Amino acid sequence: MIILGVSHPISWNTAACILKDGELIAMVEEERLNRVKHAPNMPPVLATEYVLNAAGITMDDVDVVAAGFGRALGVAYGHLNRQGLWQGWHGALRWALKTPQHARLIPGRNQGKQVHYVSHHVAHASSAIFPSGFPETNFMSFDATGGSEAGFLGHASGTSMTVYERIPTYNSWGVLYEQITGKLGFKRHSGEGKTMGLAPYGVADPNGLPFIDWSGDLPRIIKADKLKFLGALPQRQPNAPLTQADQNLAATLQRDLERAALHMVEFMYRRSGSRRLALAGGVALNCSMNGVLLQSPFVDEIFIQPAAHDAGTALGAALATHVKLTGQRPSFVMRHAQWGPEYTNDEILAALSAAGIATFRKSDDICRDTARVLHAGKIVGWFQGRAEIGPRALGSRSIIADPSIRDMKDRVNLKVKHREPWRPFAPSMLEEYTEQYIVGAAPSPFMILAFQTQPDKIDEIVSATHVDNSCRPQTVSRTLQPRYWSMIDHFRQLSGIPVVLNTSFNIDSQPIVCSPTDAAWKFQNCGLDYMAIGDYLVWKPETVLAEDE
Repeated sequence: MIILGVSHPISWNTAACILKDGELIAMVEEERLNRVKHAPNMPPVLATEYVLNAAGITMDDVDVVAAGFGRALGVAYGHLNRQGLWQGWHGALRWALKTPQHARLIPGRNQGKQVHYVSHHVAHASSAIFPSGFPETNFMSFDATGGSEAGFLGHASGTSMTVYERIPTYNSWGVLYEQITGKLGFKRHSGEGKTMGLAPYGVADPNGLPFIDWSGDLPRIIKADKLKFLGALPQRQPNAPLTQADQNLAATLQRDLERAALHMVEFMYRRSGSRRLALAGGVALNCSMNGVLLQSPFVDEIFIQPAAHDAGTALGAALATHVKLTGQRPSFVMRHAQWGPEYTNDEILAALSAAGIATFRKSDDICRDTARVLHAGKIVGWFQGRAEIGPRALGSRSIIADPSIRDMKDRVNLKVKHREPWRPFAPSMLEEYTEQYIVGAAPSPFMILAFQTQPDKIDEIVSATHVDNSCRPQTVSRTLQPRYWSMIDHFRQLSGIPVVLNTSFNIDSQPIVCSPTDAAWKFQNCGLDYMAIGDYLVWKPETVLAEDE
């Protein structure tokens, strides 16, 4: 059975995927292809075209379309005819994109297909439960909104899901985080990571936010008191200096979010006895919160779906529909995030030539050569294999550097990323060395968990740690990412450090690069010294090492 999964055509983040007999074949976010950050309110038309091509199929081969939204709680399904909901979905695509030529993707003769509409939070939860590999687990869909709810808590076993508690929109922690992010002068729905990154610079108010009722099993936001508090907050302008009060507000918000999440996982543990947790929804991208949950006495194992935001509902809808139609749990376990487009050396060479880039050579060992220029203190764009899903680069579309150089964070932020100098970076480390660098180490392939750095290793990865000596590592598997692993291992042989600084291959507020054309443009328009793209090593003439001349 072939299922095309799509996220809500008017979501903040949209994507498409192909699931074949319970296995994920391809997935990509629309923003990577149309080059509009988040692709808000834009249906995943280009993403649909890509996943069909990647699977080697057309719409004629698709058995079912699964859409990550529904008009009722739970799972709502519609069996379609020529005048049914498929036509409505097609109309929504054309309306949102306003380019009717994309109708070729949905030819009229396919309007007799089934479209299964899966409610927003069922899709979120399914996107984490089923790929986790856990036979049973507590689960949390933790989002801003989605229909009439902000999420729910429950327990899953096999193919069944039991909801313990629904979180109403007025009690949404995601909405609260967005609102305070806006007050801090950052863009709502996009700058929440900045608020999280700012929090360690502040001191949390010991009394917490004044509108939270902590007396019950689950915390409750008192709406009237919240509005009064927010109404009294000054509005920081985006380019104004950050004050200590701004930093303290971020710290208080972050601590109370973590405290609320701990209440939630304790509540589920008391009900189910399970110490597993599957987590999705936009709030699940909060690495600091996730790290606190993993270190709690209520969680031994955790899985956070890397595209936890609304784009992930495409995957969740497809997985939930597979379960509904087959009665069986999908076989797919998500061990990596590389499900997007990939490019051949010939395509890369054509893109470099079209961009007018002349200083490059084909390497006989791109991993060794990249490690060499990293060890020389250069900043490198690393473009290899299939693009990642989710908002964090994981060694396919990354910017990398030597983490032991103390001013490297400033150099990358200001020279390459063009963003605030206080913004942190993350370490990609060989999984074999994780315990040497991380306190309470656990697998973290998606760079979505925060840990404390081992005190004796802080200097070795100083530019990839935060001001409070925390970090959000990516643990790199030799089996799953052999080329990235090999490059880091070559760097280890030269430097003694099995870690590289990693950040996404983009400029602030732009999507992560997807194609060689994207990468060539970014390389020419930011302060990168080198680019390792496929088997080609590219450099700026003014930064070349002697052996590359």
